[in-house]
Amino acid sequence: MGPKPRQKKLFRIGEVSHLTGVEPHVLRYWESEFNLIRPNRQLSKQRWYRQSDIDLILEIKRLLQEEKYTLPGVKQYLAQSRPQTSTASTSDNHPDSKTAGPEFQETDLISLIRAELKALQEILR
Repeated sequence: MGPKPRQKKLFRIGEVSHLTGVEPHVLRYWESEFNLIRPNRQLSKQRWYRQSDIDLILEIKRLLQEEKYTLPGVKQYLAQSRPQTSTASTSDNHPDSKTAGPEFQETDLISLIRAELKALQEILR
């Protein structure tokens, strides 16, 4: 997967970006898309990631880049591979695509496409 620094328990977004090779703006976007990534926030509003967050980020990166999954595909994969208890509380925040109205699906799809295009632009630079 990647390096696992064991001395530290919490990492700032810049450190996570360096360790994972994922740009900070992409990490922030993934936080909004994958409710399993939940960095702690202090009064200063800085994000503090745990090792489990870093492991999940590396897994998402692998699925997207090596396995060529789409973001919806990664979400589905994670929902199936993670215990139901960890996703049960987060499923209320985002409507399921089967029950969501057509306007949600269309705007969500457009947002996903834009984010993937931005990520591809960053890779190509």
